[in-house]
Amino acid sequence: MKNIFFIVILSSQIMFSQTARIDTNSILIGEQTQFLITSPIAKTTQWPIYKDTIIKGVEIIQKSKIDTFKEIISQEFTITAWDSGSYYIPAIKFSENSQSNALLLNVNNIQLEDNTLKDIKQPLSAPFGWNDIWPWLIIILIIILVLLIIKKYILNKEKGSIKAKPEIKIPADITALNELKKLEQKSLWQEGKIKQYHAGISEIIRRYTEERFNFIALELTTDEIIQEIKNKIRKENVDHLQTILQRADLAKFAKSIPTKEENNESMELAKDFVINTKENPKDD
Repeated sequence: MKNIFFIVILSSQIMFSQTARIDTNSILIGEQTQFLITSPIAKTTQWPIYKDTIIKGVEIIQKSKIDTFKEIISQEFTITAWDSGSYYIPAIKFSENSQSNALLLNVNNIQLEDNTLKDIKQPLSAPFGWNDIWPWLIIILIIILVLLIIKKYILNKEKGSIKAKPEIKIPADITALNELKKLEQKSLWQEGKIKQYHAGISEIIRRYTEERFNFIALELTTDEIIQEIKNKIRKENVDHLQTILQRADLAKFAKSIPTKEENNESMELAKDFVINTKENPKDD
């Protein structure tokens, strides 16, 4: 089958502008193609989050991580569609004044070579002999032997045998505070590694939030996390969490450079958030 590629390239024709282009707007049902989105970092304040589909009917088979290269943010998806028809992909908004063009993907039925009905042939009967029996006899004997060994050497062990110690689970707040302490000791922002420093705080807090409140915080955007948690903790703690995550997003994607005070504040807010929202054993 001829490979057909559907590529959306959101790139700068002039500095800090976006556009969309389709090399071809037609694929076959079930055929996979690539969907690429890019945008200048300086003009990007938000990034689209796709889970299983681009739009209804256009399924995501695989997606890459968000990447940055030469002041450009990009992400690539392998997509397909299982129903024929035309699919309208709306413009992708990257900021208040920056968005891509809308796109149209046509999905066509697979054409059959001919429509002639043919008789169904009955399956042929194969002769059944000793060569078909002896492999099964060997398998049965091996199973019986294994069961006898298990019964003799495992099930009949003395009661005084040493039992494995139960695994001790470290509370999520203890783990998070230890990881924040290790990160702080690395002195990343003092060495100019601002992006790594704030990304580290964000990941630690997201992992803690995911385990403490039982939802996939690592897979969600900052706004989605705030919506999920805002009714579970006090508003002060919600505001602290939002400050930590938004500052990390800006440092990572928009290359914002926080001040010395903001760097220290993010670490302190992270510690306070863990301490103030940790699970209370008395509530169990």
